Amino acid sequence: MKVSSQLDLASVFGSAISSLDPEPPPYIRMKHAETHLHSNEAGRAILQSFDGLLGYLNILDLQTTAAQHIPLTISRADLHIFYFLQGQSTLMIRDLHEQQTYTLAAARGRYFYLPAGNYEIQVQAGDLTLLNFYFRCSIFRDGNERPFRFLHPLIEAYRQESPLCCSSIDFRVGPRTISRLRYLCQQLKKADFDNDQFIYHELTELIKLSRDKIFEEYEQRLGSSEEALDIYREMQRLIQLKGQEFRIEELCDIFSKTKQYLGRIFKKKFKQSLQDTRKQLLIERIKEQIVLQQSITETAYTCGFNNLYHFSTFFKNELGMSPSEYLKSQEEAD
Repeated sequence: MKVSSQLDLASVFGSAISSLDPEPPPYIRMKHAETHLHSNEAGRAILQSFDGLLGYLNILDLQTTAAQHIPLTISRADLHIFYFLQGQSTLMIRDLHEQQTYTLAAARGRYFYLPAGNYEIQVQAGDLTLLNFYFRCSIFRDGNERPFRFLHPLIEAYRQESPLCCSSIDFRVGPRTISRLRYLCQQLKKADFDNDQFIYHELTELIKLSRDKIFEEYEQRLGSSEEALDIYREMQRLIQLKGQEFRIEELCDIFSKTKQYLGRIFKKKFKQSLQDTRKQLLIERIKEQIVLQQSITETAYTCGFNNLYHFSTFFKNELGMSPSEYLKSQEEAD
């Protein structure tokens, strides 16, 4: 991947010295990384970098004697993850053009859409470790971003080539995240055909873990009302598209959650099961199509029934009258 993010450490900590084995060692050692050490009276910085086909990985370890503003130049819009792995204070990422500042506390993470421009990373005195993973937004395609609602504004900004940066809600960075990041960094390989597939897999797992962290911290506490509404809207769409052929299990693939989980938060919001709601939406669709098409046979096939007898039986069991009787009642009502 072409480098599009450049930290100007030399302007703060002096010229870089290539170093394969800096002491003390970095918080997370990245295998096969390009490593540079900067050191002067302002402090000490170790930057490890790895270039993959779909993403670029940086780990910055700092020891500073005073607050510092580190210039950051972005040459091409990408999506970024920042993990503030260790430190005692809050750092800030500032867009110098828009004068917009984003904060990130220690042991927290956040996703950003960063268009081309000039930024600063503002840090306080002390020791810290910041991991940055930026990647091609093209990994999101054909609707596979649907389960990651927290990233939708960022993905949309990228697709619209927005000149304004934006960020996701922040989330906890705990042992699960750090363990996965260590594994990623320790398994990197240069000139290996399978390495990019490995990076892509680990990136998707990190995104899923971020989603779960956000759910645990925010959505679960709020009762997942918005997710329940998303489920209902998706059921409406699939009933319109597939009718009787729609199955509840399809929602599990779309939302990357178990059927039991989806059913629990849906019932909490709507006081009704997924299966009962599916049936209700299907009946509404059938009644609408009977009136529009004025044909029982056409309605049956439009609504996903391959057998007219099964369609008529289902309709009568649910409404207590045959499809023909229902059509006649609607004509008389008009």
